Amino acid sequence: MPKETFFNLPDEKRERITAVAIEEFGHNEYADVSISRIVAKAGIAKGSFYQYFVDKEDLYSYLLDLIAQRKTEAFSLDQPDPQHMGIFQYLHWLIRAGVGFELANRELMQVGYRAFNQTGYPKAFAAQVRQESRRFFMRLVATGKEQGDIAPEIDDKLAAFIFDAVFTGLGQYLMSVVDSGETFEKTFHGERTLMEHPEVVRIFEQTMELLEHGMGVCRSAPAGAAVTAQERHKGDQEVEA
Repeated sequence: MPKETFFNLPDEKRERITAVAIEEFGHNEYADVSISRIVAKAGIAKGSFYQYFVDKEDLYSYLLDLIAQRKTEAFSLDQPDPQHMGIFQYLHWLIRAGVGFELANRELMQVGYRAFNQTGYPKAFAAQVRQESRRFFMRLVATGKEQGDIAPEIDDKLAAFIFDAVFTGLGQYLMSVVDSGETFEKTFHGERTLMEHPEVVRIFEQTMELLEHGMGVCRSAPAGAAVTAQERHKGDQEVEA
């Protein structure tokens, strides 16, 4: 973590250093990040940098902690209880909130994406984050089965892996689509946000349809009857025929 001298800086200077660091780590692989470029752009002496941080990894860890802190703050607002609503309705809220956060914090999230996609990232931290995420989704799958929302034959670990992959990957996918310029306008007018763009809505809703229809219990089955994934697929084929 940063030294106390960093947190004692005036807000404007601390925010300027943080913004420059986010840009540098977001646009470069970890090995290519330059402390010299950071201090030059932030307008501070290189010696001052080491009064604020131990080294480059210390600064990097601070940015990753900042992502976690801001996500926690965003998710603490009006978070519903998965035990008092359908599990897929809760997932809809959870993934929409997560993607919305990522689209609203694109520069900062670029740092996080690079962290999980490059070999220079501290592996211990990555493993800890991944384990915590998987445990959360395992509990969610268990709740879904208890409530009768997720089919009993669905493998718990596989379901948790898919939920985790969608939660962590959908925002990155949408940002790549936005940045491609093939579908999205670069600017939005009035109150419009990326989450309200018709193409984002289409991708998001289709993702939720795939999750629910692939794992959800077939509601047309008689009460108490288990319907396997193969039987649901066979039924879909008969309908199409």
